[in-house]
Amino acid sequence: MDPDFLLLHLADSALPTGSFAHSFGFESYLSEERITGPEDFYNWLRVILRVQLTTADALAIRIHHRDPTAETVQRLDGLLHAGTPAREVREGNARMGTRLAEIVSDTYGFAEVTGYLGEIRGNRLAGHPALVMAMAAQAAGISVERAIMAHLTSTVSSLVQNAVRGIPLGQMAGQRLLFRIREEIMAATERSADLGEIDLCSGDPGLDISQMIHETQRARMFMS
Repeated sequence: MDPDFLLLHLADSALPTGSFAHSFGFESYLSEERITGPEDFYNWLRVILRVQLTTADALAIRIHHRDPTAETVQRLDGLLHAGTPAREVREGNARMGTRLAEIVSDTYGFAEVTGYLGEIRGNRLAGHPALVMAMAAQAAGISVERAIMAHLTSTVSSLVQNAVRGIPLGQMAGQRLLFRIREEIMAATERSADLGEIDLCSGDPGLDISQMIHETQRARMFMS
C-alpha cells in the first residue's frame, strides 16, 4: 500500500463522507449578513481553522500519534464529543467519522479503524473523522505533520466548496481562497505541536453560538 496514495485518497474533499452537507456555523453568519463575500468568509475560515480545527482535530491527531492505543482513541473520542457544544456539529462529526471509518475499513482493512468502526456501531463511541485519519496515517507510516496538514486541507476545502454554493462564491474565488489559506493551514499544524491534552477543544464562544443558532434557523441549506 502506497502511503502517498492513501493520504491523497483520504484528503480528497470529494470523498463521500457527507462533508458537503455541513457549514459548521457559517450559514448562521450568512443569514445575519455578516458573511456576504470572499473576504468575510476568509476571515471566518481563519478563525475556525485557528481555533476549533487546531485545538480539536489537529491536536487529537497529535495526541494519538504520541500514544496510538485503543485507550487513547476511546479517551479522545469522548473528549472530542463532549467538548463540542453545538449538537448539530457533534452529530455531524459523528456521521462523517463513521462514514470515513467505513471507507477506510472497507478499502484498506486497517485493524485499528475496523475496531473503531465496531465500537461506533455498537454505540460505545461517537466517531470523529480526525481520529480515523490519525489511525489510518499511523497504520500507513505517514508522519503526523503530513496527516494533520492533509486533514485540515481536506476540511477547509470542503468548507470552501460549501461556501461556493452557499454564499455564493465563484469557483475561481474559491480557488483563490484555498491558495490564500495555505499558510494558515501550515501555521495551525505547527501551533498544534505546542498544545497539550488540557488544550483539547478550547473553543471560541462566537463560533459555538453561531453553530447552536443554526439549529433553529427557519430556512437553511446545510445540516450544521
